[in-house]
Amino acid sequence: MIKVRKHVRRIGRRLRGLERKLLVALLVLFLCVEWGPLNDERSRWGVVSGNPFVREVVLSFDDGPRDKGMPELLAVLRSLDVPGTFFLVGKFAERYGPITKTIDVAGHEIENHSYTHPQLYTLWVEKIMREAERCNEVMDALAIRIPRFLRPPGGGFNLKIFYAMRRMNMRMGLWSVNTADYTGRSAQQITADVLRAARPGSIVLMHSGVPSTVEALPMIVTTLRKRGYRFVTLQDLWNGGAI
Repeated sequence: MIKVRKHVRRIGRRLRGLERKLLVALLVLFLCVEWGPLNDERSRWGVVSGNPFVREVVLSFDDGPRDKGMPELLAVLRSLDVPGTFFLVGKFAERYGPITKTIDVAGHEIENHSYTHPQLYTLWVEKIMREAERCNEVMDALAIRIPRFLRPPGGGFNLKIFYAMRRMNMRMGLWSVNTADYTGRSAQQITADVLRAARPGSIVLMHSGVPSTVEALPMIVTTLRKRGYRFVTLQDLWNGGAI
């Protein structure tokens, strides 16, 4: 009986040793995929988050520009000295050209959120490309840098979108923290969710023209800065993280 117990303990120790080795191997594989040679493939399609070892956060804003709420949003970003990344809908950027120019002149990054805001994954490749191209054409006509990233409306994507983006030499810019601010959530709820979910490299999804988002920003920015974070644009995150 004693020999059996000793044998069981030896097996247990070996299993624990194998578990530790397996965990180390999985960690190494994860780091290689995320930040090593295997990451070359990832960099061909886009970004969901940045370097998990660098305390940087992107605040991104979809669906603008709006005819209401934009001055308040830009004012709070200016007062906090925070750059935003704005995924603009082409037809709105065209309709509200002066507002679009104001976003650009203020030093914020402008990226592509399609021209008419359709569910891109339901379209053929040529239609997907045309949606992205028309949005880019609006920016070009306004003398704004041509967007490098596309964010599909609703975040839905498939292989057709990947293929279209590769043909256009663009990348997808997704997110890792969704505030769902467009659903009527309070500033307190938005703040609590962002502060709970934020990690190094997080890309936060918000929306233009939402009063509760404007109200939540000062507490979000102040608290994350106290935690050692700095705020960057999506392009900065892409470049700084070497992804």
